[in-house]
Amino acid sequence: MMREFLEKVKNPKQKKYFTTLRTALLELPEIQEAVEIDDMEGEWCPAYRVRGADLVWVHFDEHLWISFPIEPNFEKKVAQDENLDSVAVDTVQEAEESAGVKTAKMEIKSDAEIESVLPLLRLRHSVLTS
Repeated sequence: MMREFLEKVKNPKQKKYFTTLRTALLELPEIQEAVEIDDMEGEWCPAYRVRGADLVWVHFDEHLWISFPIEPNFEKKVAQDENLDSVAVDTVQEAEESAGVKTAKMEIKSDAEIESVLPLLRLRHSVLTS
């Protein structure tokens, strides 16, 4: 299913950034990958879960972007982690709440942005598996 999905991605930069992000995510233990319709956007998106909980969704629009839920425990860990990129921390702190769920969104327009978000997603993964 992922191969068919990727064939539809026309933007070569988005495909490159997604491949880098996907490779890093699939290296994490217990990751499940699926292509599903995102309820918020109504679009087909790669979704990554750990132990049945959403880790991150990847969206393809004008720019590649990701979304992920912010539970109170994860938000607290982000605030305490001094090694995270300030943009990633700000994104978590500024996450909007809708229907009782806080969701953070980040655009991915460079390799540097992938490098800044990966530690955040690894932290999220560790919270979900602890």
